[in-house]
Amino acid sequence: MSIILFSRPSHDDITSYLYLYSRSLVNLAKEKGYIVSNQERGDANKKNISSVLTKKSPKFIMFNGHGDETKICGHHDETLIEANINHKLLNGSIVYCLSCSSACTLGPISVKDGTIAFIGYEDDFALVTDVRYEATPLKDKTAKLFLEPSNLLVQSILKGNNLLDSLNKCRDKMEDNISKLKTSSDPEAVDILPWLYYNHIGLVIHGDEQARVE
Repeated sequence: MSIILFSRPSHDDITSYLYLYSRSLVNLAKEKGYIVSNQERGDANKKNISSVLTKKSPKFIMFNGHGDETKICGHHDETLIEANINHKLLNGSIVYCLSCSSACTLGPISVKDGTIAFIGYEDDFALVTDVRYEATPLKDKTAKLFLEPSNLLVQSILKGNNLLDSLNKCRDKMEDNISKLKTSSDPEAVDILPWLYYNHIGLVIHGDEQARVE
């Protein structure tokens, strides 16, 4: 059975939300029988991630955290993967990067040099939250509009669907959330909508769209 790697830092409001919302994905991977390496909080560091990538060659990797066009960061924003430095550690893997802009430069470079596929965002990943639920993120209905589509993408991949189908499920959920907000009486909907569009436009796949995790 394939090895799945999760990198799940949690050191600020944004990474804490991503950490909590991805917990169910770790559990799903275990339920599906995958061999799971869950590097969370302080364990989501360069030493640990590099070791797993080198020694275990995971088939699928989910990175949570901050980043930019050329790098993915872990706990306390330590650089884990950087274009033209150590991106070849991703060779042979399918990558989903829930961080800002990593699909712009790092994604294409990694695929060119051996990554099977790289799913991510070509610009910032927007996450709007409700300050009333910062202590209980899983009850934050605003955040769910942004993070449930992302979770659906990974759930679909872990269930054996190909990457394009999984991406389309995510996009469909984004579009559904957008449609609901368009008819919502919530006065804050008009402020949230542009950010949902932003994520929809920015989400891309580089590499083999028909690849799947088995």
